[in-house]
Formats: sequence, structure tokens, C-alpha cells
Amino acid sequence: MAEEVLGGGGSGGFDASDEYMHEPTADPQFNESMYFNFVDPASGHSLLIRMGNRVNEGYAEVTVLLYRPGGAAAIHFERAPISDNSKFDAGGLRFDVVEALQKVRVSYAGPANLLASGLDLADPGPALKTSPIGRLELALLFENLIPVYGLAGNEEAVGGIAGGEETIATGHYQVPCRVSGTLTLDGAIQKVQALGYRDHSWGPRRWQAPRYWRWVSGICDERNVFVGWVTRVGGSRPPGNGMVLRDGRLSLVRAVDISSTYGPPPNYPETMNLTLRTDEGTTQVTGRVLAIVPLRHRREGTVARLAEAVCEYKLNGLKGFGFSEYHDLIEDGVPVGMAEA
Repeated sequence: MAEEVLGGGGSGGFDASDEYMHEPTADPQFNESMYFNFVDPASGHSLLIRMGNRVNEGYAEVTVLLYRPGGAAAIHFERAPISDNSKFDAGGLRFDVVEALQKVRVSYAGPANLLASGLDLADPGPALKTSPIGRLELALLFENLIPVYGLAGNEEAVGGIAGGEETIATGHYQVPCRVSGTLTLDGAIQKVQALGYRDHSWGPRRWQAPRYWRWVSGICDERNVFVGWVTRVGGSRPPGNGMVLRDGRLSLVRAVDISSTYGPPPNYPETMNLTLRTDEGTTQVTGRVLAIVPLRHRREGTVARLAEAVCEYKLNGLKGFGFSEYHDLIEDGVPVGMAEA
């Protein structure tokens, strides 16, 4: 049954200790990460931030993507050295838990490559070597709108990501948030009052193991939110998971149907249509891409591309905004998930 959940209280079945750091396993690709985003349509700024501690490999993946009005971007990537998994604090980026499972503070102070277009990152070497460098500072507070929840495919939504426990995360939760604070680029201060998302995951992270995944998230207002998730790992494609918040009532998604359209090579997503199936019925979502930044992970000759897209959505007749993440292995220059999702 749908449940009234506004106010952000509760843990969705997770323990407060899960908000903090976890003991690494011996897996060489053990990862513990937090991810944050927001879209501010009024100012034209959107932000995606992630830190992934890969302590057994000796570094943290630091990603800061500021989407600027008109398609420009300010970007910082770094494999920042770490010696333990005691905190998220590397490469000028820091996450601090203010209240477990309720509030997290995000700060960054450091350089940012200033790109005329986020799409320039399709060829990151030349883009990062030739672009001017600016100074970016972030001071942001993410406050939960509802209790955290997972994508584990069970009633309590506790655990990893269904179908990806051994390759994406054995532990994971996420939650829509109210976001406040400031971003400062080369001394110009922009106040932030926006809506966004955060997540926390831990366990093995093998970017090249899933064939594809689709994570589509949008927020119309504090009472109307959605997420749809699908993935294929090997021959397995679970029915999908997610969440729908309709007029303040939460329903977990039991299955996701998604179809997308793509542009010409390099085949970035352009539109998406989702059917989110819950115990209360179905919810239809349509979306279109407003801006995109392509990221890639290469290992042993295999390339995984993450197309990080800022999108506009229609949910139950309401307009919203958010991020869609399209992860694909690239084979013969083509994203493998394009034929399915």
C-alpha cells in the first residue's frame, strides 16, 4: 500500500550506522561512494558530485560536474590518493554527516576545468589539457525529503541493488533532498535553493561488468518525485525497481518498462518514456534531455560510458527536473543498451 511519508523522518529499514563508513572487503575493486545532485531551473545551474573510495587500489574517484547555463560546464576529476576508508575527504571534496539518514553537508574548494560545452568531455584528454582553469567552491546542505530507501527488490528495500549486488553494490540507499547553500565560481557567488538526490553505496564496483543500466530520477515538487532503475548484468535483467511519491504518498516500484530515443553517433539519449509499476497501479513518465556530460571508465580494453543527463520530465501532468544516468558498455562504437532501453 502507498504510505504517507513526508517530513524525512524514519530510516526505510536502514540503520543509522549505514550512513557512515564500512569495513572494506578484500575485493580489489571494493568501493564506498556517496553521490549528490541537484537541478536549479531558475538559475540554469545543475550539479553532480561523487566520491568513490577505492581503498584497495589506493585512491578515491573524485567527480565534480557543474552544468552551467547555455551548455557550458565546470568540471573537476581526480584520482586522489587515500590510505584508508575512514572518511570521504579527498581532492578538495568532503562529505560530512550532520544527522544520520537525514542531513549531509557537501563542500568542495579547488580547481575546475571550464568547458564551453559539457559534450567536449567525449574526448577528455584534449578537453582537460586545453581548457582554462577556474576556482570552484561549494557549500551545500542536503536534507532528506522522505526516509531513505533502496533498490534491493525486497519489501524492506534493505541491501544492495537487485541484479547488481556483486558488481555495483552490496549495500545501497538513496533519497530525494532539499538542497541549500552556495556555489562560487571565480568569485561569483550563486545562492542555491533547489531539489536533488543523494545516494550511498558500498561493496564491489566493477564499472565494466554490467552490460547497461538506466537510472532515471525526477522531482516536480516536494510531494511528487520518481525514480526508475533497470540493469542488465550478463544475461540477467531483473524487472526493475524504484520509487514513486505521488501527493506525498510513497510506493515502491516493482517493475520498470523503459524506452528511449537516441541521437546519431555517439548515440546519446534524447528522450525517455517510463512505465513504473507499483502495488497501486502504474505511473507514466516522459522525459527529454536538456544537457549531457559523457564520462567513461576504461579497464583492460573494455570501455563503460556514463551519459550524465540533466532532464525535464512530465509526471502525472506535472513538470519536473532531474538526472538520468545511462551506463553502457561500448562495443564497436555503439552503446549496448540502446537496443533494449
